[in-house]
Amino acid sequence: MYTLGRRSPAFRRRIFLGAVAAPLLPRARPWPQFLNNGSGSLAEGQSLPLDWSDTNNIAWRAPVAGYGQSSAVASGNTVFATSVDGPLKEDVLVSAFDLTTGSRAWTSRHESGQRIKDSDMVSKAAPTPAAGAEAVFAFFETGNVLAIDHQGTVLWERRLTEEFGEFGGRHGIGSSVRLCEAGLLVLVAHDRPSYLICLDRASGQTVWKADRPTGPSWSTPSIARHGGAEMAIVIAGGAVEAYDTRNGTALWTLEGFDGAFIASPAPIPGGCLIGSSSKGRSAAIRFGETAAAMPEVIWRPAEASSYFSSPLVHDGRAYMVNKAGVAFCVRADTGEELWHARLEGQCWASAVGLRDRVYFFGVDGTTTVVKSGDTFSVLASNALSAEGRLYGATVADDSLLLRFGREIVRVKA
Repeated sequence: MYTLGRRSPAFRRRIFLGAVAAPLLPRARPWPQFLNNGSGSLAEGQSLPLDWSDTNNIAWRAPVAGYGQSSAVASGNTVFATSVDGPLKEDVLVSAFDLTTGSRAWTSRHESGQRIKDSDMVSKAAPTPAAGAEAVFAFFETGNVLAIDHQGTVLWERRLTEEFGEFGGRHGIGSSVRLCEAGLLVLVAHDRPSYLICLDRASGQTVWKADRPTGPSWSTPSIARHGGAEMAIVIAGGAVEAYDTRNGTALWTLEGFDGAFIASPAPIPGGCLIGSSSKGRSAAIRFGETAAAMPEVIWRPAEASSYFSSPLVHDGRAYMVNKAGVAFCVRADTGEELWHARLEGQCWASAVGLRDRVYFFGVDGTTTVVKSGDTFSVLASNALSAEGRLYGATVADDSLLLRFGREIVRVKA
């Protein structure tokens, strides 16, 4: 199903061009999509709190209708979150909150495009939305893709499951949307016919659609600019693939990445870091001379691996967390291990790096802050109690937005 809001095409195009080109409110630094620009490493001028608890440095706590495993995203002074509701995920929801106060501005509720039994083994609103200065784009494992302005007006809706077939797989769909120059990228990788599709942000119409091999992946595409082209880097089926975002042309496929289907690729200058859940299969790759040239693997760590959380490249080092909650730090140029240490539990949210700190977000709500360096040194351990697991961490206006299943917590010094 495809529906379009009532506003004029010229107005809608102005809105969505503004979402890409217009400056954000000056006091709120942008974190508009999953892992910001694909990396959790922050600019030198930003700051984050070091210590917090249930009674300390909590700006607000906001309940979220339904349940969601996505990260929150922020644009201007607005925070957006997605969720699903009902025993068969009958409804998908997008909610907006005021960044300063945490008050809920609106919730937009929609009938799901595919009924899926609610289960802890299947994703629940896992794809993170993407936001611009004027609108937010949300994708769900039910096939719904929505564009909603900051006032809560639906601009357009697509139901990919009704257009291209229902989604399969034992654990649902988890890839987040990604903004690119041509539009909005949506990866559908499951045990049925799979594809990468680019939608026009103004109208929701298909810009291009690239059919892909069948096979599940919960990884989110990253954007890289190289050789005069903008590339979408996709991890699926034990391979890394690159697509030209202008037209969907497949540029290259690099195989040999067993276990790489959850963590998203982390951009590095001239290449990207691939996290695999299998020991010895993570890797740093360097792009070829042109965008279409085959890349090469420049190093593989002997022990380090990534599970749910994506790799972080920060301050000349790469950080990964395995399934058992063991964090690894390796040199970003060679992959040589500098240290590894067991955290207090698993990390489903991806780490964030700022100056001499790295934040590891435990699924139980405990955030371990370690010193960025060649030895393991804990700076703080911050525990929060909340309903549901800790799924994602977003940076907004020198604060952290921690997304639990039914709640968003803003941590601010």
